[in-house]
Amino acid sequence: MNDDFDDEQDRSAQVLGALGKAVAVVVVIGVVIALGTTIVVRALGLNEGDSPGPVGSASSVPEEPLPTKAIPQPGEKTAEPEPEPTPEATTGKIQLAISPVLARPMERVNLTGTYKGADNVGLQVQRFEGGNWQDFGVDATVRVGAYATYIMTGRAGEQRFRMFDPQSREGSNVVLVTIG
Repeated sequence: MNDDFDDEQDRSAQVLGALGKAVAVVVVIGVVIALGTTIVVRALGLNEGDSPGPVGSASSVPEEPLPTKAIPQPGEKTAEPEPEPTPEATTGKIQLAISPVLARPMERVNLTGTYKGADNVGLQVQRFEGGNWQDFGVDATVRVGAYATYIMTGRAGEQRFRMFDPQSREGSNVVLVTIG
């Protein structure tokens, strides 16, 4: 009978030892995860001390000064006038997005978008030049309401692009990219 009691105590000691080791492993894993998370948060600059305060607080004031004049002075270069939107362009059937909005000369610039209710329709990329929309020489085909293409240009400065459906004479919204 004494042997059964000793076996039971040995078994209890083994179970308690295994349980203690399991708890120790869980604690070590938790500490490693906490340290790893802290290191990643600090490395990415996501810690609370670096975040801007609520809107209107002193820390949300812009770093750059505001412009000192609202009207261009004589001799300053002004931007080209915004093209007059056509009634078709304001309906918004053709939507266009551009990425990136800042690119180096001859860097790929992606044009993606949707054309509500269209399929297997050819669209043309157009650039606004000298007060008119000119074909850019790049096409895209709408597949189940969506299209994607890209452009590359060496012309520096701000450029305006749109997609144009020559069949319906409908244009998309205008997107801007700065090359330089």
